[in-house]
Amino acid sequence: MKAYESMTKKLIPTGLYRISPGKALSSELLSYSCGIDSLDDDIDEVIKEAFISTAEDLGLSVWEDILGAVNSGERTEKRREIIKKRLMLSTKSFTASGINEVIGSLGITDYTIEENPSQFFVTVDFSRKKYSSVQKAWIQEQLNELFPAHLEICAIFGNITWNDIEALSLTANQMDNAKYSWNDIDKMEKK
Repeated sequence: MKAYESMTKKLIPTGLYRISPGKALSSELLSYSCGIDSLDDDIDEVIKEAFISTAEDLGLSVWEDILGAVNSGERTEKRREIIKKRLMLSTKSFTASGINEVIGSLGITDYTIEENPSQFFVTVDFSRKKYSSVQKAWIQEQLNELFPAHLEICAIFGNITWNDIEALSLTANQMDNAKYSWNDIDKMEKK
């Protein structure tokens, strides 16, 4: 026990105490040390979770809640990286090269950007990777939250395949009659 050893190491040299196993003083010090060691472990855990570089659970969750960077399913190192990138964002992050920083702060690496500065319009193409509808909604939400209101962001997840279309169990005529666009088809729930 850490506290017991520390206390005995400090008390014995004073010459005032005789600490022997099984004696009352030793038992009392053992009792104190159990409580002290428990609190010491709790303090160590709080300190560990207080810093992004060492946090593993609660500390990361708190930062994710503050920053809106919650992306469930990521491993601890990736979560730390996303939080750190999000904290590095500044007013300079909304320049042409800064857009990459913003998207990088979401933990996304595979995309292309097309800018139209005169129209305050940016298109981000994420179609190189397949995303679930939950992931798409999260990415769109984060882009809307992070970019300035005057800048319109168009996120393209155009990774629909023929298998996806066939899984809808609709004929071409049914889709034509309903006047579905490719975006409409991409957003439809599979039956």
